Amino acid sequence: MRFLRPDLAQWSLVIPLLLASCALHWRLRRTFDRRAAIDRRFAPLSRRTTVRRDAAVFAAVALAASAVVFALMRPQMLLAHRVPDYERQDLIVMLDRSVSMRARDIRPSRFSRAILELRNLLRHKPEGIDRIGLVGFADSSLVLSYLTGDVESVLFYLDWLDADTPALFGTNIGAALKSAMDVAKKDDRPTRKRFLLVSDGEDHGTELRAALDMLRADGTRVDCIGIGTDAPVPIPLTASDDEDSYLRDDAGRRVTTTFDEATLAGVAAATGGRYVRSTSGTELARAIVDVVKGDRRILGWRSATEYRDLYPMGLTVAAAAAAVLCFLV
Repeated sequence: MRFLRPDLAQWSLVIPLLLASCALHWRLRRTFDRRAAIDRRFAPLSRRTTVRRDAAVFAAVALAASAVVFALMRPQMLLAHRVPDYERQDLIVMLDRSVSMRARDIRPSRFSRAILELRNLLRHKPEGIDRIGLVGFADSSLVLSYLTGDVESVLFYLDWLDADTPALFGTNIGAALKSAMDVAKKDDRPTRKRFLLVSDGEDHGTELRAALDMLRADGTRVDCIGIGTDAPVPIPLTASDDEDSYLRDDAGRRVTTTFDEATLAGVAAATGGRYVRSTSGTELARAIVDVVKGDRRILGWRSATEYRDLYPMGLTVAAAAAAVLCFLV
């Protein structure tokens, strides 16, 4: 056991002062009882304190004060426990950069919310995830980061994507899957590769079927997260809310986008992966963590030790002693 605040042990000097005060109170009360004697006939009706009651009060005061001092010193105990040893996996993220991801049915936008939650994932990587790779795609795909354990490097590319202002038209999910497979094949480590596709589901390419055939042949699973609502929403070209900032057709009408669930659900089903939908953005963080943590293989167990705080126990004992004291007094 160790104490984080041993300097507060000096507060234990209060305990003898409290006990001395209780003893003085007991002596004064006894003197008063002798001077104001009760007739023997009324003794059974008297509520005057007995010796046992006085001893209980002394014990409760000492216990409450000692427990409070114990809690103030922040005690910790070293405990051993077993933790699972997960298989090390690499995660390749494919992020949709197409103009439809700028839709603001999810605040601040589909794309910005996805970037935010991917940053949180990188800063708090789940147990078992080793390295991260990043692929951005619209009409074509671009490998932004090959598999690396340098989180700051991947965060840099996410920041670059967030600041990249040109509108990218078209969505080619098949090209993104092929780029992710290239990232996996160029890696020489024998770790299991996991694919995570984040998109609003629209696919305008012609390579998806061939990519799925290759993934099934390799036994690679693709987990998909769909982001967007069912309602048609306009597509902003800039961060401004001006009327001229939205994408328009030849007739001058606003072009809208609608979330397409079928494509992402089909990719997940065809490869044996999981599909999760986010309609408000608030579920996105949990969806990413659940997908990444899913299907983790436990290779074994190992013993680990850590210090656990004991001050809640001290406060509980102090509260119980104080409650007994209130009852006795």
